[in-house]
Parts: sequence; structure tokens; C-alpha cells
Amino acid sequence: MRREGHIIEEIVDYANMAEAFKQVLRGKKRKLSRQGRNMLAHKEDVIAELSAQIAEGTFMISGYRERTITEGGKLRRIQVLTMKDRIAVHAIMAIVDRHLRKRFIRTTSASIKNRGMHDLLDYICRDMEQDPKGTRFCYKFDISKFYESTGQDFVMYCVRRVFKDKKLISMLDGFVHMMPQGLSIGLRSSQGLGNLLLSVYLDHYLKDKYGIRYFYRYCDDGVVLCETKAELWTIRDIIHSLVEQIDLKVKANERVFPVTEGIDFLGYVIYPDHVRLRKRIKQKFARKMHDVKSRKRRRVLTASFYGMAKHADCIMLFHKLTGKQMKSFKDLNVAYKPEDGKKRFAGAVVSIRELVNLPIVVKDFETGVKTSQGEDRCVVAIEVSGEPKKFFTNSEEMKNILQQVSEVPDGFPFETTIKSETFGKGRTKYIFT
Repeated sequence: MRREGHIIEEIVDYANMAEAFKQVLRGKKRKLSRQGRNMLAHKEDVIAELSAQIAEGTFMISGYRERTITEGGKLRRIQVLTMKDRIAVHAIMAIVDRHLRKRFIRTTSASIKNRGMHDLLDYICRDMEQDPKGTRFCYKFDISKFYESTGQDFVMYCVRRVFKDKKLISMLDGFVHMMPQGLSIGLRSSQGLGNLLLSVYLDHYLKDKYGIRYFYRYCDDGVVLCETKAELWTIRDIIHSLVEQIDLKVKANERVFPVTEGIDFLGYVIYPDHVRLRKRIKQKFARKMHDVKSRKRRRVLTASFYGMAKHADCIMLFHKLTGKQMKSFKDLNVAYKPEDGKKRFAGAVVSIRELVNLPIVVKDFETGVKTSQGEDRCVVAIEVSGEPKKFFTNSEEMKNILQQVSEVPDGFPFETTIKSETFGKGRTKYIFT
């Protein structure tokens, strides 16, 4: 495996450090906090200091405090760093994650840019639709206490397989060994390095060595689809042996079942021909909407619920719980309105000569457009064989006809064919027929 070098130079690039600063201090609450005000007042000094420490490989996390949160009905202890430390960790991991991303299989998700739960959901739905026979049964598993139980030495072995910069490896080692055991929940690096561990010890073995076609992983949750239960029980034993190699265990709630029962994964229940929201998400939203009286807070909750519901077949559910109709963007009839008031048309620009004798549909037009050929040109939006295009013309005859059509009720769109006529000393004009 080819290892990556020269990562430090990318990390300490000012644009990357400034973006990390911006991301950590986003939001009004953080900016107004005592730490936030101090960071903003000394932004350039903070970036310069952290850049120097990272370049020398001497950056270390100064410490952390713990707090308890409830997530999915479970109590979790997460570690919170100072804002200064978080800026450095964010800057380092933004570049590290970018290099790791290309090493992950396409159907692994969670904490990977442009690969969220909905991206993975689309892959599962597509595969079930395209190969119903090969996806009749499902094996679903979950790794027990993944972050708390992860072996730190296994993670660092994976890091050394990917990176060769000793300064970077030393800083990543500090992130991994911040806790007495396992990976810190809440540290920006834990998600990417946890993904790397399972990518090396699980994903690539299943895909490359065993040729398992339909395997999907979201963090420590996994789904495998196959044609028969017998195949899945064999795969189940393989997954157990791979996970146990790195001293982890699969939870006892694993199961093999037909997909017609619905795959409870990614916050949805996925069936071969439709998708529903997970019951717990519906109940949680309904209870919150019942208790919350603030109109502003209800709008926020509704928008959040819509973000989940629009990826499932839940139009009636959304209306029932919110009293609102789920609208499509095209139903809103809104469009970009330029400051100059001129219309903008989609499609490639074509020469009017290419349209001669072709049946076209004229959709709309706009006059007074300035082009490299001169001012007061007219742009005409058309459709050719169902494809949007546009052309420019300075013909007073065409402008006049288009203006007359616009005054006719329901004049646009109209079908026509453009013809060319010769007049004068070899001059050509184009007309609608």
C-alpha cells in the first residue's frame, strides 16, 4: 500500500487553518463566549501559533473536560476540548480525512464528506430495486461499544500503513492515546480514525477477499444483503472472526431475516419497494411538537423532520403530524430574479444557422441583451427534441413577431420551424414559419 507524505504542508496552509478557525467558532453562542471573544480578538496570533506547533510536530492537546449527554436513549460521556485545541485538531483532521476518503469503499458512510446517511440509503434502495433476487435476505449487525472498546494500537497500525510523515503520526498518536483506553467520543479525530480501522480490518476484507457485493456500513452498524440465508450465515461467521481479530465484539441483537420485514437502518425502515421512517423518530417528533409552544421552535422542528421525511414515503405522515403539505420545489413557482430584471434561460447557446429547417418549440424571449456582437440583442429560449437551448438574434422581424406573440393569451410556448431567405446582395435573414 502506497503511503502518503507531505501532509504537514497542507495542514499549515493558511487557508486550511483559517477555515478550521471559522468552523470551530461558528455560531453566535460560541462567538459570544469568553473563549470565543478571546480567540476572535487574537485570530492571527492563534493561527500563527498553532501553525508553528503543527509544522514542528509539537502540538499536543492541553486537556479536556467531560460531560454526559443522552443520545438515542443511551448515556454517553464525551470529552470537550478548549477552542484553541479544537482549531488545531480540526485543521489536522480536515486534511487527514481528505486523504483517507479515497481509501474507503464506496458503501461506507458516517463522518465522510458527501457521504451521509441519505447517500447510503440511496445505494441500498438502488441495489434492492436493480437486483431483487440477489437482495432477498439481510444480515444486520452492530459492534458493541465501538469507541470505548477500540484498541489504540490497532488504530495506530492502520495510521502507519497510510501515512509516513513522522510528525503527523506523532500528533495522531496523541489524539488516539488521549484516553486511557478506546477512542474519545467527541474528539474530531475519532470518527475518521475509527472509520480507517474498520476499513482496513473489515470493509476491504469483505469486498476484496470474499467478494461480498452488497455490504453497507454506517460507523459501527453494518448491513449485508444476499440471495439466501445460508450465504448470510457464512458471512456472519466471517464478520465475527474479522471483528474479533481487533478485540471487538458483535452485539447479540444481530439477525438474519427476509428484507420484506423491513431493514431498520439509518433512521429508516427500508423495504424492497418503499421506505418508512423509524418508529422512534416519529414518536419523538410527535412528543416534541406536543410539548413545544414557541412558534419559532416549532418551525425549526418541522424543518428538521422534513429533512428526514422527504427521503422516505411519508407525505401523509408529514401532513398528519405537522398540518402542512409537503411541497416540491417545482410547485413553489419561484426562480432566481437577477438585479437587472433580465430573464436567464437554461441550455446551451446554438447558432441560428444550426436550427434552419428543424422543428423547435419557442418557450420565451428577452430583449435588450448585451453580447460581444453588440447591444440590444434578443435571446430566445427554445426546445429541440426535448432539450433546452437558446439562440441570439438581432432580427427586427423576429423581435416584432415575438413581441406580438407575448401579447396573445397563452401565446407561449409555440411550435415553429426556422427558414432562411436570401435578399439584397447575398444577405440572409431567418424567419419563423
